[in-house]
Amino acid sequence: MRYRIQDRGKIEVNPFKEMGMIKFWMISTLVYLTFPVSLVVSYVMFGPVLTKQLISALIRDFQQTLLVALVVLMVLMWMIFTYVGPFVMGWFGG
Repeated sequence: MRYRIQDRGKIEVNPFKEMGMIKFWMISTLVYLTFPVSLVVSYVMFGPVLTKQLISALIRDFQQTLLVALVVLMVLMWMIFTYVGPFVMGWFGG
């Protein structure tokens, strides 16, 4: 597991960094579907530290998803302009 040393000498364990993709996907889906209630339940059941770690892991996952989607969109646009563009321009006499 990954450890992070706190200011007071405590060692903080983040279980979401070592979690598998399928398990984290199921947890994040459950949190997103029951959003306000899931945060309150997480705060009451697991405490503020684990809830903060969960929120930070969800934000990081969302940012990675957006980054991958943007890269895929840029590659698709490049492919369309490179390969389909000249074909379409031929229709208009260009």
